This record gives sequence, C-alpha cells and structure tokens, in this order.
Amino acid sequence: MARPEPVLHAIGNAHIDPVWLWRWPEGLETIRATFRSALDRMSEYPDFAFCGSSAAFYALLEEADPAMLAEIVERVREGRWEIVGGWWVQPDANIPCGESLVRQALYGQRWFQRAFGVMAAVGYNPDTFGHPSTLPQLLRGAGLTRYVFMRPGPHEKAIPSSVFRWRSPDGSEVMAARIARAYCSWGEDLREHVVLSHAERPGELAPYIVFYGVGNHGGGPTRANIDSLHALAAEPGIPPVRLSTLDAFFEEVDADIAAGAEAPVVTDDLQHHARGCYTAHSEVKRQNRRVEHLLMTAEKVAAAAWMELGRSYPRAEMEGAWRCLLFNQFHDILAGTSLPEAYEDARDAFGAAAATAGRVLHTALQGLTARIDTRGEGSALVLFNPLPWPVTAPVEIERGAASIADEEGRPVCAQAVQPTTIAGQRRSCFVAELPAMGYRIFREIPGMGAGAPSRSFSVSESGIENDWWTLRLDPETGGIASLLDRESGVEVLAGPAGVGIVLEDRSDTWSHAVASFRQEVGRFGGARVVVEEDGPVRACLRVQSAWGASTIEQRLFLYREVEVIECRVTVDWRERLRMLKLAFPLAIEEAEATWDVPYGCIARAATGEEQPGQQWLDVTGWARTETGERVRYGATLLNDGKYGSDVLGAEMRLSALRSPAYAHHDPNRLDPARGYAWIDQGAQTLTWRLVPHAGPWQAAAVARRAHELNVGPLWVNEYAHDGPLPARASFLEASPDNVVLTVCKPAEDGEAVIVRGYEAAGRQTEARLRLPRAGLEWRARFGAHQVRSWRVTPGADAVEVDLLERAATP
Repeated sequence: MARPEPVLHAIGNAHIDPVWLWRWPEGLETIRATFRSALDRMSEYPDFAFCGSSAAFYALLEEADPAMLAEIVERVREGRWEIVGGWWVQPDANIPCGESLVRQALYGQRWFQRAFGVMAAVGYNPDTFGHPSTLPQLLRGAGLTRYVFMRPGPHEKAIPSSVFRWRSPDGSEVMAARIARAYCSWGEDLREHVVLSHAERPGELAPYIVFYGVGNHGGGPTRANIDSLHALAAEPGIPPVRLSTLDAFFEEVDADIAAGAEAPVVTDDLQHHARGCYTAHSEVKRQNRRVEHLLMTAEKVAAAAWMELGRSYPRAEMEGAWRCLLFNQFHDILAGTSLPEAYEDARDAFGAAAATAGRVLHTALQGLTARIDTRGEGSALVLFNPLPWPVTAPVEIERGAASIADEEGRPVCAQAVQPTTIAGQRRSCFVAELPAMGYRIFREIPGMGAGAPSRSFSVSESGIENDWWTLRLDPETGGIASLLDRESGVEVLAGPAGVGIVLEDRSDTWSHAVASFRQEVGRFGGARVVVEEDGPVRACLRVQSAWGASTIEQRLFLYREVEVIECRVTVDWRERLRMLKLAFPLAIEEAEATWDVPYGCIARAATGEEQPGQQWLDVTGWARTETGERVRYGATLLNDGKYGSDVLGAEMRLSALRSPAYAHHDPNRLDPARGYAWIDQGAQTLTWRLVPHAGPWQAAAVARRAHELNVGPLWVNEYAHDGPLPARASFLEASPDNVVLTVCKPAEDGEAVIVRGYEAAGRQTEARLRLPRAGLEWRARFGAHQVRSWRVTPGADAVEVDLLERAATP
C-alpha cells in the first residue's frame, strides 16, 4: 500500500517575548491583546487551534484579567487551545542550573494542572538560543516526552533529520522537531512559507510542521493567515496542509514509527546560536547564580528545621521567590539582550527572591541554633555547612581571631584579616572541618592562646609556597608565571595564568554568526604587587594591573591547611566593543576539554570556539614531571558566576565580560553620531579557583569542589543556653563523591522532604544516602549521568519520585 502524501500540520502560535525591547508591563499588554485575538479567531474559524506556552503568562493574566483566563479554560477543555511547554517561561537553557530547569517544569506544570486540569506533554523552546545535551532527561522527568525548538538552525547545527530522537547521556529520549524557517509569519499569503516548510520535512517520516502567526511582540494568527491556509489546502498541486496541533503532529510521527519508519538518534547538545549571550551582561548572570544557590540553601536549612523541630515551611512565599528567579531566566533577560530598563526590573525581581530566601534561611537556621546546647566557656559560634558532604573550607567571620576553639576546647589557628570597613569592625579567617549538611560549634574564649599552624608557608611579592604548591608571579602581567605541584613534580602552567586579555569584539549583543573570540588587541600589564596578608592561616598577594583606562585588582590566596588556590577579581572596565578573557595556559599534552552543563557535563573539541558552561571547566591530558616522567594530569577552573569560555589546545580562557551596546541586533549598525548605553561598564567582581589534579578529573570530585566555591558555610553568633541538640550534627549525606546531592526541600504537598541528586562523573554508582538525625538510610544505583529524586518521610521510608514529585514509574 502506498504511503499517504505527507501532511503539513499548521501550528497557530504567537511568539511573545514578555521582556525584550520593552519592559514586562508592556509584555503583559501584549499577552492580553494576543490571547484576546486568538480567542476571537476561535469564534470565527471552527477548525482553528492555538498553542500557548509559559505558565507565567497565564499567571499574570489570572491577576489582570481573570475573565479572559476563564474563556481560555473552556477552549482548553474543547481541545482547541493547546497547552505546551510546561515551563514557567521559555528560558535560556544554557545558563540556568539543572535545578532551575527542574523548577521551570515543577512550577509550570503544577500551575497548568491547577488552572486547566492538564499538563503539557510537548516541551517548547522555539526561541531559546541553545539546548544542553542533558535536557531530554529533565524533560521526561517532568512528563514532557516531545520537544520543539528552532535554534540552532540548519546553518548553525547539522542534524540528520528535522524530526529525530534526542537522547541525553543517561539514555533518556524525547522525540524532537526543529521548526523550519521561522516560528512566526507576517505576510497574508503563506504560500512560500508552506512550500519551503514542506521541502524541509524529514525524509523517512511523513508529517511535518509549519508555524504561523504574527510574532516577536505578539499578535498571533490573523484572519489573512487562516484564509491563506484554507485556500492552500484546497489548491491542486500544493501538498496537504491543515490547521492542527503539536499533539496531533507527534501522534502521526509515532504512528509512522510504529509502521516501520526510522527516526535518527541525536546524542549531542543542540548548539550554537548567539554565543555572545553566554557572557553579555555580567550582573544579571552573577545574580542568577547567587539567587539559585541562595534559594536551594534556604530550602535545605528549612528542611532540616522541619525534620528536627517540626517548623512550618512557607511554601507559597518560596514558590513566589522561585517564580521571580524563573521569570528572570527568560532568554532575552538572562542572555543579556534586553533594553537597559529591563535590567532595573530584573534587579528588583532578583532582590525580591533573595529577600524571601534570606529570611527563610536565617530564621530557620537560628531556629535550629536556638535548640543547640551552647553552654560552655566563651561565646558560641555555630558554623553550618549547607552541602550534603563533609567540607573542609576557609571561613571568614565578623569576629576576633586570636582565641577560637572547637567544640572540644582545642585551639583553632585563626588570622585577623582586612574588614570591609574601618569603623571598629573585626574580621577573621580560619579553616573549619564541617559535617555533611550540618553544623559544628566553635567558641571565642578570651585569653586563650591562639592555635599554632601545622604546615610550612612562605610569601613574598614574587610568590607563595605551601606544602602543595610553589606559586611564582610574572612581574609584568601579575599573572601566575609558574605553579609547581610539589607532590607530583608537575609544572602546571605553560605561561602566565589569570592574565586579562583584551579582545576586539565588534559583534552585536548576541554575537550573531560569531564562533570564537580570538582577535587579541592587548593584555593587562604594568603589575604592582603587594603582600596584603601573611599569617598563620593564609597569604594574599594583591596584584593591580591596567590596560588603557581599565584596571584589574586580583587578590590571590593560598592557605596553609587546604589546597585551595583562589583569586578574587575586581575589574573596572572602561572599554566598548571589546571583550575581556582570563587566560590559563596549561602544560598539558593531548588535552581533552570538559564543560559543566545543567545536571551533567560534556566533552567538546579544544578548537578555541566559544562554548557555554557553568560552574567548572576542565582540561586533562598528559604532563611531565621534573624527572621527565609522563603522567596523567589536568586542571579544573571553577567560577562563581561566568558562563562563557573557550579552550584552544591546552589553554583555557574564561570569558569575563563583553561591552556591546544594549540590544544591538544585526543588521542594524551603530551610528557614530548617536549615544548608546553600553553593557558591563564600571566595577565588576568574580572569583575563580584553580584545581590541578593528578589523574582524570573524575577522580578529583570537581563538581563538589565547584559547589564549595559557590555555597560557603553559614555562621550564627549564638548566646549560651541549653537545648536538645548536640554540639555537632549532620542532617543529610551521600557517598561516594561522584554523587552530588543538590536538593533537600520540603515537598510541595504533604509532610515529607524531597532529596535530589545526580551522578557527576559518567559512571554507574551504588550510592549510600543518609538522614542521620532522622534515622533513615537507603541505597540507590545511579546510572551514568542520571538524576534521581526521592520523597522522604522521616522515620519511615524514601520513595522515588519524578521531577514533579509524583511516584516514579518503573
């Protein structure tokens, strides 16, 4: 039997950017006008269907125009208004952490279920600028078995078919479709749009899609659009086209496959589009990282307080805080491509989320510390580690330094360090060993002698040496000229590291059609070095350098008792149409580069192309010891808020900032006679750590080390009182170290907590998970790169759930 002629499913939609060249109130106006138009077209055309995503749009409509929302509810029940996406907004998908993408689905799907009685089955990110390889697992875990996207286009990413199975590293799959040509249409006659979309349909599979409807600033399908499609459907010689839905399209795809058609498998990430967006607007990206971790930390502490004390959890307030963050992850906000005024609104939303999370965090934390028996000599200082593994970390506190002891009364080596003011403030630093997601008491005891350091140390303006590293500075650039691993005898660096490189970057805000940033115009130099700290805990070299009117101040820290190599950077940037990168050339042969991505990692070729990444980037290969022995070796670069980087050979370059004009979009050209607002001007901060490692990166627990940079210990000055809690306790722990637990939160429904983590090294692992205070332990097998979640009832059991907190299917 001959196969039927391929059908083109015409998908009525309206691409709405709630923020771009306008602020969100105007975006709400657009949502209301567009949805009104779609409802009116349904009254006029009985076969017209409309698909809409982004729960945030409907939540805004619920507040502004509940009567219109009620109309949409009825159309959803009829099956003519198709709910797709299932996420809060269409976010950037490279910059949000894995848990943020989970929360896009958790709060989006739950909102749709409450308002419409349905959840989406089709993931929907047509305008998102790139899609990480880990996304299929996160989609399936949220009930999204299908995926529609448009970027990267055929000129940016070759794939074997426009409809394919997209498989993530853990083996999860979704059926994916790339939109042909565009997600919107402006002309009245859609003939050319339909014919060209037919030409791009997959060869093996009969059905395909054509998107129509006025977009970018909303609008949706017009009468002229619909009349044109009706006329084309009746015209001889035009392949069949019908008004349809994405569900209907994917059902036909499934039927074709059941009948024997083949759909190719794609296992890569879907990149690249607009590589400049990984770096544009440093502040929105820094705040995104900060608020993500603040929200997750608040949840962990609140979960511990609930398990231990039975304290209530402000679910509605915390969901509201997450919604603020998730809205700011909309791709044109987080990518740095909106107008300047939009970032005032983003700042306010980040602040609202942070204020809520901070209040929940610190009231829960002090609720716990109020129940600890803090009686004893001196005054109590409670340190809390929010990470679910033991941490040995430098801690800075607003307290004196000379008389700190642990809970057993043993003196702790501490050091007075520079406070942030000169108005009588005292600040000190010491290294603390802290239990997994737990606390430990330290004490300030007047008159007690200071603890003595146990390891050697030396510092001068030329460098620092401790038991692990011999670090030497380059006198001109102020970069690290040499870093000797004293244990292995490996020289880590092939040239000065941490040096600011200035690159010509005349591309637009998105950097359309740009693959790499390599046109160097200068390097920061004229270094001035000062020994800022030389004490029993750490040394600090303050290095100041300049290029043109711009300056960099780097504070480079090494410690006596821990291997941490840390640099805190302040950039005062005065350049336009240029980019700043920090270079780290490594003495590595046969280099292999690996990037951290949402809930996973990916290896990419070290060709110098700009790549998206998150908290860490690693280069591993082979190095030479002082005796000439060839050994497996590498180094990981950690950061606290940067997302763009490149690797060429064995040199890592972290993209620190870019300075295009706000929302400059090709083919528009800048007019020299006009004034513009320029991105990333003035003072900015970042912190990086370098983690050299013998052997492969998987053995160095780099994912945990990256979290330790981004999530430091908390501390509370507690007065003396009795209480049922001991001087030291742990609330959650997992082993081995390639299992990274990221979430411990009160469940959305009922009396339980949700525990979630992922396998970070690409190997199957038998994990042991414990809630020591709750007396609960369970074992779980993680597949390579797998994300798993449990609903845990203290004193009872742990039941696996999906990302929407529903019972997991086998």
